[in-house]
Amino acid sequence: MLNPKSNLFSKASTTNFSAGRFELSMQADSDLVLYPVERLGDPDSAYWASNTNGVQDKLSLKFDESGLLYLVNSTNMMVYKVTEGKAGDGRFLRRVTLEIEGTFAQYVWNMDGNGSSWSSAWQPLKDPCKDVKGQCGNNGICRLTDQNKPDCSCPPQFNFIDRQDHFKGCMRSSSPGQTCRTKSTMYRLDNTNWLRGVDTDSDYSVMLDLSEIECQQSCLNDCMCVVVTYDNAVCRKKQMPLFDGRQAVEINSRVFVKVSDDFNLESPEQSKETEGKTLVFIGIALLAGISSLLAAAFLVMWLCGSKFHRNRKNRQQHKTVAGLMAFSYREIEAATDGFIQELGRGAFGKVYKGELRDGRIIAVKVLDKVTQEELGEREFSTEMSVIGTSNHKNLVQLYGFCDEGSHRLLVYEYMSNGSLDTPLFVDSGFLDWSIRVKIAMGTARGLLYLHEECQTQILHCDIKPQNILLDQNYNPKISDFGLAKLLRAEQTRTFTAARGTRGYIAPEWIDSVPVTVKVDVYSFGMMLLEIICCRKTVKLDTPENQIILVNWIYKCLERGNLVELVAQQQVEGVKIDIRQLERMVLVGLWCIQELPHLRPSINNVVQMMEGKVEIAMPQPPVSPPPVLRLLGSFSSSISTYIK
Repeated sequence: MLNPKSNLFSKASTTNFSAGRFELSMQADSDLVLYPVERLGDPDSAYWASNTNGVQDKLSLKFDESGLLYLVNSTNMMVYKVTEGKAGDGRFLRRVTLEIEGTFAQYVWNMDGNGSSWSSAWQPLKDPCKDVKGQCGNNGICRLTDQNKPDCSCPPQFNFIDRQDHFKGCMRSSSPGQTCRTKSTMYRLDNTNWLRGVDTDSDYSVMLDLSEIECQQSCLNDCMCVVVTYDNAVCRKKQMPLFDGRQAVEINSRVFVKVSDDFNLESPEQSKETEGKTLVFIGIALLAGISSLLAAAFLVMWLCGSKFHRNRKNRQQHKTVAGLMAFSYREIEAATDGFIQELGRGAFGKVYKGELRDGRIIAVKVLDKVTQEELGEREFSTEMSVIGTSNHKNLVQLYGFCDEGSHRLLVYEYMSNGSLDTPLFVDSGFLDWSIRVKIAMGTARGLLYLHEECQTQILHCDIKPQNILLDQNYNPKISDFGLAKLLRAEQTRTFTAARGTRGYIAPEWIDSVPVTVKVDVYSFGMMLLEIICCRKTVKLDTPENQIILVNWIYKCLERGNLVELVAQQQVEGVKIDIRQLERMVLVGLWCIQELPHLRPSINNVVQMMEGKVEIAMPQPPVSPPPVLRLLGSFSSSISTYIK
């Protein structure tokens, strides 16, 4: 039984049974719908539905012993039959499966027959490229193989986001000096098109009575344009991301992709040969590097030996959990001199400065009662074991914890330059531009680790300047990640009450719809725009057109006058790289798109900030911003927000 607001996921792969790329959703409006996971809730992305959303009663999906699949109301009465045909009997085994490639089917095994496999009894979606949306991710192209399986490729001047998983989509690759304003040309793709969004999302401009040459030139002159299609004198321009790309002989539209003039299209054979040579070179370099690292490691071990023996006595008395020391309350009380020096108050409790017996300076977070209650019935030490496995240079290091009676404390490394909000909003001087770029890049890499690289995926839920701490060299480290909502391996989203801080909270929290890691991407985008301009999202003591930061930034971008954003900082003598400034602005605006599926993953964010991929023009920010929607009308709430 699939009840209202419940979901059925496809497998990640034939050997990985965790949640995959597609989802069957029994929606609260009684409609049974299939979506790509990354575009859940977007009506244009649904690729199969029961169309029962007009039913008054909330429906559930039922699969009974007879083999029928149907929707029932609250009294268990059948309202809609999903599968066709009559009910079977005990001679047949039946199963219903949401396949890895997103198709939905019922299979039958005849127990009286001599068959040795399942046979298809009902399958509304037969072509995983044509019938299923989001098959090859954003910007990808799906082609059906001879085995009726989807195979993904990228358009010219695009690369796979993940070489090991082509279904994650493609990102535009960079070439020397490539920007919106460099010289480009159009490359024709045969039997290909991105078919979603006729007169909607990706087709943002439709022009009539143009010649093919005029159509191509229009795209070359337009920064937002990535692809044009030309058919019967109708020219359609598309922007990134490109949705639902497909290659098939029946597709007759002429499609042209914008590429830079210096782009060299290699044949598949040349590409493989080049890749092979690169792998050999990398292998040799790795062997040399490993040898050097081993030699250095032995030297470090010898030099640090005496220090290890000095500290061993102090550390061996502590029990450890996943590498974290379990302190007694008395030890931490002594280390902080009775919790005298308060460093600040965060979302989860007060923070105090201290010093361990081995000389390490620490910051001790004393969790308040509310936070302890939110941890629920799960053992605190179990939570600590998850946090203890998270280790990255852009995460605040957790040394240990205390779980003694009513005392629950976390012992962190001390960050001498405090939190990012002070130099951004409080101090009179501006942070040097290069330092701000370093802070933004480091924070993005820390989020990438939390989302995609650590053992247990972690959703932070409260990215903001106050939670970005700076060491003595202004290297950024994300704090409070360990107490965020942890996403277990079988989860991809959570239905919880809104979390986070106004000004950084994603629209889906406000609208009470399912959330993903894209909420962190949104918060990062808002913070990135603040880092660029050294000011808060809303600021009343500025000219009227600058009060709402995101609107001001977008207007400056449209006018090609980004210098206005940093004019005051330039007066102060801070050197700004204008190209880098433009890239950072574009990344920030993509991150705060209202629809989660339009926001890039944090992996894509890092690539864009590093200049590895070209960035298209984003859509304008929503108005009013989500923070003002949360607070009410603009006129009555903006002053409240500032306070």
